[in-house]
Amino acid sequence: MKRLAALCLALTVGLSASSIAAQQLEIRFFDVGQGDAALVREGGKTVLIDAGPSAAIASYLRSFRIDTIDLLVASHNHSDHIGGMTTVLNSAVVRFYLDNGLPHTTGTYQQTMRAVQASGAQYVQATDRAITLGSAVLHVLAPPPGVQDQNNGSVGILIEYGEFRALLTGDSEQEELGYWLGSGAIPEVNVLKAAHHGSPNGTSGEWIAATHPQITVISVGRGNSYRHPSAAVISEWAQAGARVYRTDRDGSVLVLANDDGSFVVTTANADPKGVVQFHPYARDTAAAEAPRPVTSPSCCRVCSTGKPCGNSCISRDKQCHQPPGCACGAKP
Repeated sequence: MKRLAALCLALTVGLSASSIAAQQLEIRFFDVGQGDAALVREGGKTVLIDAGPSAAIASYLRSFRIDTIDLLVASHNHSDHIGGMTTVLNSAVVRFYLDNGLPHTTGTYQQTMRAVQASGAQYVQATDRAITLGSAVLHVLAPPPGVQDQNNGSVGILIEYGEFRALLTGDSEQEELGYWLGSGAIPEVNVLKAAHHGSPNGTSGEWIAATHPQITVISVGRGNSYRHPSAAVISEWAQAGARVYRTDRDGSVLVLANDDGSFVVTTANADPKGVVQFHPYARDTAAAEAPRPVTSPSCCRVCSTGKPCGNSCISRDKQCHQPPGCACGAKP
């Protein structure tokens, strides 16, 4: 575990990049308030998917000493996803900028496109394509043909790293999710970013059954006016067996994945020992190689007072809204 935590991971990316050996894939879902921003690194370079609602993303880039972004993706052109794009484009070298190709009327969008042009980044409109990311492959899922709605025109990103898969779909609603399901583009995944901040229109029974993630990450702001995420949506994911993480409560979420499908998760607000390990999925295809040994910690936090709730402790008079985690009650 110390080896995993100490690794400095990155990502090679290009529209025609050659594969190189890599040990792990890193995905960070940043806590940017009511918005989305996710960093993907492997093999020495960087992809940023969305930039949150404001310039706050700059503090994360500085923290990780990121001065070059090989691919910057706007899932769609609403301000809670591109509000920080100008800051990113002005503070880092960006090689490629990819969006859904649907212009928006807002000043934020217009400012972003001016910054793209001034930065020298090569603009790319989303089409169904595969981008090699070192030992990983990033599959771009284009919006349905003819769509004009920003949410249902979100760009989907499916990351494959050996047996590990992660899926991010911006603010897609059921119309677009249904389109992708019908096209056969959606596999079972290990990690899923919940569409549209955990809103009911970003989840369906068919979507849950098809993706069947081990963890679901909801990027959402504390006390937001939209009342995201939906309690019913959280319950649906938990009942399907997914461990649910929320950036408004857990802070930023870090996933480190091995190519055998095993991965570990920790969060900014977790106990220092609050690292949760996940075994590889048993795929329906031919038997895979024996997975690397992984053991889940029996207890990452002992609740000497209060009661366990997910990875932390809460007062006994409060209701827990998290699925069972690694926190445990004090032993007699």
